[in-house]
Amino acid sequence: MRIQRAAVFSALLLCTSLAFAQVASQNNTFSSTLSGGINLRSIAGAPFSADVVKESITVLPDGSRVPLVTRGRMFRDGEGRTRSEMELVSAASATPRQVVTIIDPVARVSMVLDPQTKTATVTPMPLPVTRPASGASAQARADRISARSLAIVGAQDMGPSMLQGFSVTGSRRTRPAAGQSVDKAQSLTLETWFSPELKIELQAKIEGPGGSATTTRLENIVTAEPDRAMFEPPADYTVKTNSPSN
Repeated sequence: MRIQRAAVFSALLLCTSLAFAQVASQNNTFSSTLSGGINLRSIAGAPFSADVVKESITVLPDGSRVPLVTRGRMFRDGEGRTRSEMELVSAASATPRQVVTIIDPVARVSMVLDPQTKTATVTPMPLPVTRPASGASAQARADRISARSLAIVGAQDMGPSMLQGFSVTGSRRTRPAAGQSVDKAQSLTLETWFSPELKIELQAKIEGPGGSATTTRLENIVTAEPDRAMFEPPADYTVKTNSPSN
């Protein structure tokens, strides 16, 4: 039961970080994969590969703390293709389940690979939406951003630092937790350290009410071009195609 609650809380933290990212990227046309507050964007010209370590602590109602460590990898090539490999933990199995997400902005498809069943689900990406003129564009974007997403109750510039040998800039943003009003003490805080060179967060920490937290960081970063095969379904996988309307 504790493991199940921990998994549920981890999912809530993921949704929270997604809400932050949606506000930040409203004006962008690239696609991205979000993991624990780290936003792997499909940006050309910044290839890299890295290990991903996610450390979570869930505080249960009885005060006990449940630690959980999952691992994965991230890749991006020079044309903006991305691959994210992450472990998912469930109460039904003691063995983490790996899920691989690939976004190919050149072929305009996204893929989910399931190593357990050796299947690849491919979904065509929608065409970019034509933006209105600049004045109308800002208003249109504002209309699409929910009041909930804008409920940032605190923002702080953390300044420059160094992580994994790269220069980074830090920021810390706080918003109400789900079900809480803006003036309540219960809140969720996202602290990120962004590398302008790699165009990705090298570390993100999401702090929840009661001391629960998730820290996700990139390690063993290599800036060489990844193997092109990393962004294609393996030859022994069954490929299924979804229509955009599915």
